[in-house]
Amino acid sequence: MPRIRLTISSDMFDISPQEATIRENLPVRTLLAETRKEFNLPEDASYSLRDERTGKMLEADKTLEQQNIQTGAQLVFNMERRAPPRQNAAVHGFEKHPIGGMLQPYLREQSTGHVFEIQWQPAIIGRPDPTNTQSVQFLAVDLGNFEGSKSVSRYHARISEEAGKFYVESLADHNPAYLNKSIVRVGERRLLEQGDLITVGKINLVFGVRGNTMRAPGAGPSSTSNAPRQ
Repeated sequence: MPRIRLTISSDMFDISPQEATIRENLPVRTLLAETRKEFNLPEDASYSLRDERTGKMLEADKTLEQQNIQTGAQLVFNMERRAPPRQNAAVHGFEKHPIGGMLQPYLREQSTGHVFEIQWQPAIIGRPDPTNTQSVQFLAVDLGNFEGSKSVSRYHARISEEAGKFYVESLADHNPAYLNKSIVRVGERRLLEQGDLITVGKINLVFGVRGNTMRAPGAGPSSTSNAPRQ
């Protein structure tokens, strides 16, 4: 079966554009699935491929040949950017509220050890929107400068406190958070325990809580600022 050589790029990848030799009768749906698996992207999201030269979105149920994709083509792979209503609601009428009691929650980014003090609730986890300079003010945990940040939604998840207990919720239908590798679907709230692993995109965060007069191990000065880019 004839093959074509093409380049696939995306702002979701932390690497340079990838060249591939692919059967021309390969359905675009299969190519999307293989690309998602290759880069360990969330299964519950929707993805698309666009011909960079024409700007045309490829139809998932047709083959590359049927859509006149030939050797030398440059395709752009992206997560669909439709903003779910629930995700917009995450910051609609947003107000910061103090954490109750004497407990101080924090998140430790697993690969770097950087600690985010959770100073208010709901504590939104995500990355800034470069088209909206005000978006960073909503983020208690700003992952914009971490390796793998492009896999994180703008408003990905949030942590809240009630009667001394802490909970995590997903905010993005297309890109949910995971708690200890178990999906947290939008609309459900999961109880957090010391040492639980919260995964947002490709980034792992370890949840911890302590008395507010103590410091988290390796935390250094209290900070919700970005860690250096890896």
